[in-house]
Amino acid sequence: MEIIDKFWSPMNFFKYYSANPKASSEEVFAPLRYHSLRYVSADQFNDPYDSKCFFETLDGDRDDSLSDTINRHLRIASMSRNPHSPIMWAHYSTNHAGYVLGYNLEKLPNKAVEYEDMKPFCYSTRDIKDAILKEYPDVSPSELAGVMKEHLLSDDSYMQYLMDAIFTKHLDWKYEEEHRFIDFNQSGIPDKYIDVDVGATNVEAILLGYKFDHEKLDHELKSIIKNVYGGSIEIYKAEPSLEKYAMKLKPYEL
Repeated sequence: MEIIDKFWSPMNFFKYYSANPKASSEEVFAPLRYHSLRYVSADQFNDPYDSKCFFETLDGDRDDSLSDTINRHLRIASMSRNPHSPIMWAHYSTNHAGYVLGYNLEKLPNKAVEYEDMKPFCYSTRDIKDAILKEYPDVSPSELAGVMKEHLLSDDSYMQYLMDAIFTKHLDWKYEEEHRFIDFNQSGIPDKYIDVDVGATNVEAILLGYKFDHEKLDHELKSIIKNVYGGSIEIYKAEPSLEKYAMKLKPYEL
């Protein structure tokens, strides 16, 4: 029995979690114990192009300061629609030793990431320099880059450009089937991450990795499921499928 059909619906999302062998069981299961979802600043993403809006200087160098708008005001929770990816398990769940939580988050606004053979989101001085000089003929060369950035920040299309950068990734990442949940604060968010309590009833299942350390972690897991979830959360175990390149998920009893 697998859970492909059970979870393949618009209202369910999956989050891959690591299980660092040096971490305590309490640390490993913190997201499960507190039924929380972590929203992080975009500068912590592993893709150097993700949620970046570059500015090409007059010298042809890359300036990342425009991306600071995203880092200052938004925190992002990345979720997947695919709990069967061997690559995802390897990258985000300690080489299959971690776990995945299945959430019911139909009430939280989210947007699917679009995948394209994209070029970097980049404002180029070559495209707007002449327009700026026409509008500000007396600006000095040393002031030009600053004036250009101020001009962009006052342009209504700039925010749409940033949103496109947040929800667009290269085709190489398509296997993630990612959806993003956004926490926005116009005044800015000082912390690099925030943990949001989504409620115990919205955590539906835990999927244990193929190399999950049962000897070390099963006791703590059993305690959390009993005391936090009243024994109602479903447990599954991943293993390599013999039919296709995917992790098969079967019911598991502690």
